[in-house]
Amino acid sequence: MDPSGFYTVVDHTADLGIELEGADKAEVFTSAALAMFDVMYGLETISEGEVRTIEVKAESDDELLVAWLNELLYIHAVESLLFARFTDAAFSEGKFRAVGHGERFNPERHNGAFEIKAATYHRLLLERQGGRWKARVIFDV
Repeated sequence: MDPSGFYTVVDHTADLGIELEGADKAEVFTSAALAMFDVMYGLETISEGEVRTIEVKAESDDELLVAWLNELLYIHAVESLLFARFTDAAFSEGKFRAVGHGERFNPERHNGAFEIKAATYHRLLLERQGGRWKARVIFDV
């Protein structure tokens, strides 16, 4: 279990996985993103001075989750943005949109433990179980 308690790190050969659950799909999507940034930098090191609306499209919910995480990794790689919170998360016909709150990478404060290259489809899980949504994502590191 991670120090924050909202996700579990899953051992996986040469990769890193997380498992989490939420009351709804939007909570799972935003929690997966937060877990990703927490693993990479620690959420406590990221302030919330910058705000960005992020939207992704895909054919299925599984593909949407992977697209969401990979879009955040792309934004991080190209614009050096890190996110510590998401608000206004919403789904509409093949789309997911949320507002990210974060800041630009600062090497003096953001000492990354893991470099995550991509979210993968390997062992991907997104399903409703007993009134809650559960997810598992394996990252290429």
